[in-house]
Amino acid sequence: MRLTLVRLFVLTILAVSLLVGMALYGFSRGAATAIRERAQALQDAEAQRIERRVIEQLETARRVAENLERAMQYGVLAPVDPDTVEAHLFSEILDHRNLSDITYTHATRTGFGANGDALLNPAGRWQISVFRRTASEDSEVDTLRVSPEGGGFVAYVRERTPGAKLLSRGFRRERDATDPTAHLTFQTTSSESVGGEAIWSDLSYSELDAQSPAKERRVVVTVQKALLDLQGQFGGVIRVGLLTAKIDELPRMGMNTEVGDAHVFLCDAQGRLVSRVDPSDSLALFGDDLRVSPKRLFPAVEAALSSAPLKEVNFNRPVRSASFDIQGIRYLASFRHLANTQDWIVGVVVPEAHYTRDFRSLGRRFTTALSTINAMVLLGGLYVLRVVGRALGRITRETSKMRHFDFRPSSNDTALRDVSEVIDSLEMAKTAVRALSKYVPVDLVRELYVANREPVLGGELLEISIMFTDIRGFTSLSERLSPDTLARVLGHYLKAMTDAIVQNHGTVDKFIGDAVMAFWNAPAQLADHARHACHGALACIEATAALYRSPAWGDLGPLFTRFGLHKDRVMVGHFGAPDRLSYTALGDGVNLASRLEGLCKQYGVAVLASETIAKTVGDEFEFRLVDRVAVQGKAVAVGIYELLGVRGQCEDRRLIVAAYERALAAYFHRDFAGALTLLEPIEGDGPSRVLAGRCRTMVTQPPPADWDGVYVASSK
Repeated sequence: MRLTLVRLFVLTILAVSLLVGMALYGFSRGAATAIRERAQALQDAEAQRIERRVIEQLETARRVAENLERAMQYGVLAPVDPDTVEAHLFSEILDHRNLSDITYTHATRTGFGANGDALLNPAGRWQISVFRRTASEDSEVDTLRVSPEGGGFVAYVRERTPGAKLLSRGFRRERDATDPTAHLTFQTTSSESVGGEAIWSDLSYSELDAQSPAKERRVVVTVQKALLDLQGQFGGVIRVGLLTAKIDELPRMGMNTEVGDAHVFLCDAQGRLVSRVDPSDSLALFGDDLRVSPKRLFPAVEAALSSAPLKEVNFNRPVRSASFDIQGIRYLASFRHLANTQDWIVGVVVPEAHYTRDFRSLGRRFTTALSTINAMVLLGGLYVLRVVGRALGRITRETSKMRHFDFRPSSNDTALRDVSEVIDSLEMAKTAVRALSKYVPVDLVRELYVANREPVLGGELLEISIMFTDIRGFTSLSERLSPDTLARVLGHYLKAMTDAIVQNHGTVDKFIGDAVMAFWNAPAQLADHARHACHGALACIEATAALYRSPAWGDLGPLFTRFGLHKDRVMVGHFGAPDRLSYTALGDGVNLASRLEGLCKQYGVAVLASETIAKTVGDEFEFRLVDRVAVQGKAVAVGIYELLGVRGQCEDRRLIVAAYERALAAYFHRDFAGALTLLEPIEGDGPSRVLAGRCRTMVTQPPPADWDGVYVASSK
C-alpha cells in the first residue's frame, strides 16, 4: 500500500524531528565526553606548567652547586682557602633569595673502601656554611665555620649586622662540634657509587639548627654534590638548601586559573603532603620522612591524596589523571611526577563544572530552540503541502499520460512558477518524442526522448570504437528450429549481448539478423572508449556463456560468436529519409570493423582487433599479433590482433602466444622452416594452424623477392 504525499510529508517531518533529537542526544553525550577530555587536557597542561615552575625553582640549588664546581675547576675558587670559599658562598646566597644556606665541607679523599665509602685524610677537614639567620629571604646572612682544634672540632660564627660587609666582624667561638665529614650527606655524596652526581634530599631539618629546639629548626630541601676539578680529583662536598617558605609557594607559582575551588599541592606517592596547604600547618615525622601535618584539608584535596592513580605515579609513569564526586560535585585531578626529587608529585584538582557548565547551558537553549523550530516547520509544511498538492496533482496527471505514450500537447495554467517550469519541461520532452517517433521505433523512443532535441538529417566526423559480431553456424541452427523457437532463442541471445554492451557504456546501433553493430563515444562522449569497447566484447562472451548454461537456453548447446573491433574517425549521425531516420555510423572504419569480424572465421579466433585498438589499450589488455592483412577493398595492410583478455588473466595461453609470435616473426623474415618448427608442437590453436599451412606452402613454393609478408584477404 503506497503512502499519500501528505502522510509521507508528515512522517518525514516526524522522522526528521526524531533524527534531530537522536543526533542532539548523541551530540550532547559525545560533546560532553569531548569536553571532559578537553578539560582533562587543559588541566594536565596546567599541571605541566606548574611542574616546570617547580622544577625551575628546585633546579636553582643544583645550578648553584654546579657554578661553584665550575669556579673551582677554573681556579676562581681555591677549595683549600676558607676565606675564598666563604666569599663565593656569600655571593651566591645573596644572588639567590630562595636559598636557605650553602655549606662546603672540605676533605682530601685518598681512595675508597671495600663497600665504596670514601677514605679520607684525617688532616685538612673543615666546613664553611653561609646561611640566613631566619627562614625569611630578607634575613641577614651569617657564617658558620667548623675547624679542627685540640684533637676535635670547634664551631665559630660570624654574625653580620644589617647591610654589613662580608668581613665586617670577626668569628666568635660558638660550641664544640663533630667531624663535618661524618654527616650522612657528606658520606653518601663522596661515595664511589654517586660519582660526582647531584643528589636531592627529601624534606629535612636544617643541619645548621641541630642545636636548636625542634620547633625552631628550619625545614629545607637540599642538593648535595661532590666537587671535582678538571682532572676528576675530589675537592669536597657542596650542600645547597632551599627555604621552606619557598617550598610551600612552589605549587602556586604556576597556577593560571580563576577557579575559586581549584587546589594545587606537592605530595609524595603515599599521598603525604610535602608543601603546606595553610601557612600555619606544622610538620611531623612519619617514620623517617618529614611531612606536612595539615590542620585542615579540603575534601577535594583529601580525595585526590587518597586516590589510586596518585599511588601509581612514578618515574616510569610520570603522568596520571583521576576524577571523583564529592557531595554531588565532580572533580578532575591531574598528577605529575617531579624529576630529580625524592619522588615528589605535583597535583591539581579543579571542579569539572568549570569547563562544562557553559556547554550544558547552551545545550538546553539549543534543545528548546530546536523543538520550537520543528513545531513551526511541521505546521508550515502542512500548509504548504495543501497549496502545492493541487499543483503536484497536475504534474502527476501529465507524467501518467507520458507513461502511456500519450504525447498530445496540454495547456499550462498553473499559478506556481516552479510547477509551470516542470510542465514546460514535460511539454518539451513530449515534443522531442513526437519528433523521434517519426523514424525511431517506439521502444527506442522511450530511451531517446530524454535528449529533448529534434533529430535532423546529417552527421559529424567523430572518433569512435566500433564492434561487429556474428554467430558461427547460425544459418544451420535456424533451419533446425521452428520460427517461434528461433525468435525466442534469438531474443535471449540479443538481450544478453545488448545488456553487456550497454553496461559497458556502448550504443547498440542495429541488429542484422543474428549480427550486432555497436559503437562507443557516440552519441555521448566517452573517455577511453577503446578500453570500454574491449571490456564490452569480453563481457558479451561472458554473458552469452552464462546464457548457454541457463535453463532458458535448454539443450541447444553453446554458440560461437565472432567479434571485430576497430577505432577510427567516421561519420556519425542521423541518416535515412526525412520521415524515417536511423542514428548510425558510416565510413571505411565501419567497413574495416566488419571485415575483422569476418576474418575471425578464417583464423579460428573469437575477437580480432585492429592495430589502433591494440596500441591504445595494450597496457590494460593482452593481445596477440595474428597477421598483417590487406582486407578486401583495401590496398594498405593493417595489423590484426587477437584480444586474449584482461592483462594478467591469460597465463594459461602465454606460452602458446609467445611461441606463435616468434613463429610469425620468423615467417615475416622468410624463415618458414624455423616458423614450422615453432608451430608444429602447438595443438588446437587456430592462428597457429593457419600460419603453419602457409609456411608449408612457402617451403615448397617460395614467394617472390618483393614479398612483404602481407596476407591479402580475398573475401569478406
